[in-house]
Amino acid sequence: MKTKVTRGLFGLSLVAALITIGGCASSQPKLTQEEVLSQYPEVASLNSEVKDARAKGSEYLAPESYATALKSLESAMNDAHNNKKDAASKAANEGLKVIDKMKKDTSSSRQLLSEVLTTRERAMKAGVATLQAEKLAELDKDLKKTSALIEEGNIEKAKQRRPELIEGYAQLELTALKQGTAELAKSAIASAKQQGAEKYAPKTLAQAEEKMALAVSILDADRTQTDKAEVQAKNAKWLAERSAAITETVKDFDRRDYTKEDVVLWHQAQLSTVNEPIGGQLPFNESSDAVVLSLKASVDKLKSAEVNYSKQLATTEKERLDSEAKDRAVKKQFETVQAMFTAEEAKVYLQRQNVLISAHGFQFPSGVSEIQTDNFPLMNKIIRAIKLFPDARIEISGHTDSTGADNVNKTLSQARAEKVSKFLSEVGEIAAKRITAVGYGESRPLATNKTAEGRAENRRVEIKIINE
Repeated sequence: MKTKVTRGLFGLSLVAALITIGGCASSQPKLTQEEVLSQYPEVASLNSEVKDARAKGSEYLAPESYATALKSLESAMNDAHNNKKDAASKAANEGLKVIDKMKKDTSSSRQLLSEVLTTRERAMKAGVATLQAEKLAELDKDLKKTSALIEEGNIEKAKQRRPELIEGYAQLELTALKQGTAELAKSAIASAKQQGAEKYAPKTLAQAEEKMALAVSILDADRTQTDKAEVQAKNAKWLAERSAAITETVKDFDRRDYTKEDVVLWHQAQLSTVNEPIGGQLPFNESSDAVVLSLKASVDKLKSAEVNYSKQLATTEKERLDSEAKDRAVKKQFETVQAMFTAEEAKVYLQRQNVLISAHGFQFPSGVSEIQTDNFPLMNKIIRAIKLFPDARIEISGHTDSTGADNVNKTLSQARAEKVSKFLSEVGEIAAKRITAVGYGESRPLATNKTAEGRAENRRVEIKIINE
């Protein structure tokens, strides 16, 4: 009997202990989504990857991998909310394992279904999401099935489904376009009302209805004024969509039980995100007007810098194009000049945009600078060459061999350069202000002065046509 009593008391104690433990566990508060993402790095990483994947179309382009990752995320979030750390981490890691495959599959589908996606995007811009929602959903299901075939490696079967998808989206686009902007605006207003805009964004919704009424009245008054009516209808559609967006934001605030301070902090966080690429800290310790003015000043500064950069870029591009055009023109003229002279008269070189005529065919008697009549044909060719470049500057340089004293050679080369310069201006009628003359004597040889041939090559007059 005593044993039975003891066992009974032990059983009651055990039950009480289990109740106590259970009570403690159940009383532990659930984590919010923000707390989960801050305390569970694996869950935060998976959440970010899934969001990014959805933005890149993986929901449609890699549906099986996306569904697996999404299911893992939901499981991980649920476990984390309930403080099941190990289970949450395990689920998140399982989801992260499929991310790489999902990215590859998304890329493959995007490449293989590029024409399908282009047609779908046009249809979306035409408003099929509002006007043809059911048919769009059906086509999107077919798109997912096609992408799933690509995930499975069944490429040929996926290719066979492409024409039907392209035709389907094209028909949706055509239907939406036929319904017109006014119908889109009406649908947008009706959709906003269904979402609760009359309660949460009444002012913006009222503006949308006013614009819609104005579009209708314009058409009632004159059916030919479709352009004006379309402008008002587009404004109405935009305002209706804005009211719907405001509604969702306000609802989100309500779900999170935001105080007015929370709303202001959220607003400041959005401004900080906008300001992040600019850098610096916004003056949230000052009035709201001061914050807005500070951000506006930063944006204005960036805009001004962008305008200046665009101008500089345009100027640089114009200079590049002009330079290339000039290069082509100079090259063509260079080839013409090069063809004028025989090998015995001169060698012609192209130095970027400048043309150098190294005339070693001049016959100057030893120690003389006067141009002999035998040189007139060569001088006439030089004049014709210079006149191909009416805006160029001309530099005449005289050169000698090493025979004789250095100072004598320098003086002689200067005199010969000046004689050629004078001939060009007086006989060739080339403006003297365009011409400069300099003598270098024996300081710039082209060949060795130890042979007669080398000395003959060094005795020359160079005419540099400067276009830069």
